[in-house]
Amino acid sequence: MEADKHIYECIVIGAGPGGLTCTKELLENGIDNILCLDKAEKLGGVFANTYDNLKLTSSATFSMFSDFFNKSGESNHFWSKEEAVDYWRRYAIKFNVSKYLRFGSQVDEVTRPDNDLWHVNLADGEQLLCKKLVLATGNNCVEKYPEWSKQLTDVEYSHSKHYQNCKPFVGKRVLVIGGGESAADIALEISRVADQCWVSLRESAGWVVPRKRGFNATDISTHRGLWGLPRKYGTYFTRRSIEIEQAKKDPVYDAVAMLNSKIPNPRGIWSTYGTKTIALAEAIANHNCQVVGEVTDVSEGGKQLMTADGVDLNDVDMVVFSTGYMNSIGFMPEAYRSCDPRSLYKHIFNLDTQNSLAWIGVARPGFGSQFPIMELQSRLFALVCAGKHNLPSRETMQQSID
Repeated sequence: MEADKHIYECIVIGAGPGGLTCTKELLENGIDNILCLDKAEKLGGVFANTYDNLKLTSSATFSMFSDFFNKSGESNHFWSKEEAVDYWRRYAIKFNVSKYLRFGSQVDEVTRPDNDLWHVNLADGEQLLCKKLVLATGNNCVEKYPEWSKQLTDVEYSHSKHYQNCKPFVGKRVLVIGGGESAADIALEISRVADQCWVSLRESAGWVVPRKRGFNATDISTHRGLWGLPRKYGTYFTRRSIEIEQAKKDPVYDAVAMLNSKIPNPRGIWSTYGTKTIALAEAIANHNCQVVGEVTDVSEGGKQLMTADGVDLNDVDMVVFSTGYMNSIGFMPEAYRSCDPRSLYKHIFNLDTQNSLAWIGVARPGFGSQFPIMELQSRLFALVCAGKHNLPSRETMQQSID
């Protein structure tokens, strides 16, 4: 009977950076009847299982949480995945979060009978009950593929979620789909060892910037002084940025200028997402990687592909889809399984469930780091749970969402 079972004030699902900082903020606000679950055997979330050479695209300065300074002299350093996970591990120890973590806990189903308590059912048959539920499972849960991928019957294909290193691609003819940061890093690694590597872009690769300019981390420009200007300045900054890259007379930065010129909106830099690595430009300039348009026709089971710009790709061996993820959490009730972050108040709260359900970490900035956003979301959620802050009226929240 529910009356005889322990009822947690809050259960957090996911022990990546979002789950850790949410657990910490709840504890700091006096809420300690909590539990943080993760299906993995160690903390780190999706970051712990990414490709071998992953390096963050936000500097250590921007990636740290506000109250846990890392190491002196790291202002312009970019963490590897091992360094990031180590930072979160030490954060969990410092703020006594570790004792509230339970690993190896696969959530199979979540239900909410009578709109009362959340029932969290684990794969081993255990059922946990809680008043509030936090989803901190990250964006990278369910891979997204284009419809034509079903026609790839005679070539190997995979999603970037499963990419580890370039070893399987040595001497192959490989097509990478997508122009984001993972696609760029993967394309560079593959182009170094492949017989031929192509990258297929629907329009552009986002706004491409290097991690560093000289010694300094480029994300130092991620501040209101620049990004708070009226949007009309985007056209000027875009044009000038492309001119500056071209003036360097460097093949890599020529490729950066070419990629950024592909953005159809004249506001360029302020009309799309940021790709905070020049790996794709390096692949183009130094390793004969070729940029092609969107795939429009598939023949011979994928061996032959045609693109929107009229390029024939012949004798394709392998395709890597870096085409993003669906915001879907399979174990949730149907009403809460799929989530557009923009439909949530502060990208956290569903208007129907108010503070009994929170998404932490689905909001991602075009530039800057998502980890401080997770921290601020967690802080707001914890303050609401502790009765130190009240959510506004439903009407006001809807206006904010709109």
